[in-house]
Amino acid sequence: MTLEFRSMSDVGGAEAVGVDVKAPLSGDDLAAVEQAFLDYGVLLFREQPMTPQELVAFARQFGDLQPHVQRAYQHPEAPEVVNMTNRKADGSFDEAGARRGAIENLRDGWHSDLSYDPEPAKATLLHSLEVTSKGGNTCFSNVAKAFEEMPDDLRQRVIGKHVEFPYGGHTRNKSAAKAASALDSKAQALASATHPAINVHPKTRRPAIYANPLLASRILNIPEEESEELLDILFDWIDRAEYHWEHQWTVGDTIMWDNRGGVMHSGRLDYPLDEARRFIRTTVRGGPTEAYMPV
Repeated sequence: MTLEFRSMSDVGGAEAVGVDVKAPLSGDDLAAVEQAFLDYGVLLFREQPMTPQELVAFARQFGDLQPHVQRAYQHPEAPEVVNMTNRKADGSFDEAGARRGAIENLRDGWHSDLSYDPEPAKATLLHSLEVTSKGGNTCFSNVAKAFEEMPDDLRQRVIGKHVEFPYGGHTRNKSAAKAASALDSKAQALASATHPAINVHPKTRRPAIYANPLLASRILNIPEEESEELLDILFDWIDRAEYHWEHQWTVGDTIMWDNRGGVMHSGRLDYPLDEARRFIRTTVRGGPTEAYMPV
């Protein structure tokens, strides 16, 4: 079957049609998927259920896999995979688990994965095993377009700035702090990085907003009050509806998104909390970020 990429929205994302996620991609097909990934930022592979091992095999075609800092969530049969669920082992509600990448107020949830790592992930692959009867969509924001359309005065304030990204000990975002509570103190101390507020994608060379409201704590080398004000303005800009689209999950869906700049995501914590939600996730290793500096 010929590969086809069907646009998901006017601002990003595409459904990849003709890809069998359980079969190795040919060289030509892999190149086509990688190019579509650069073009759209987010790819959907619809309704193809996978085991953790099959997800690992599919993801490895795009690069080496990067383990998550939360060892407690590692899948017992595939350490490269983490369980994403709102349920504890006894079936009771797990708030920390529910808040990993999801939030009630979407404006405060935008992020790119592993931005607290000195070398953030290239890609995340999230696969649905069990979904709720309603809600729980994963939303995306085209932050490259947001930067492109940013007012000049705001641009001048954020270009060249660097931002601190802790995972644990978070003070700006209480939901992020709750999600990090499953980490031990040693892991929390190691999960911290500094990145540019505006970065350049390593492949497309397109600049984009990298500072995100879920994990960024402060802008370095400016007064705290100014940092808070500037981050709030920046995060309000990311949250503008014209840059957004979202996906309503069905069982067996896999979404792969780019974490290297250009796209941010957030899950909606708006589903019935008495219903189980189970996903598995893996990340493809990336590299260091690069600050955008206009010529």
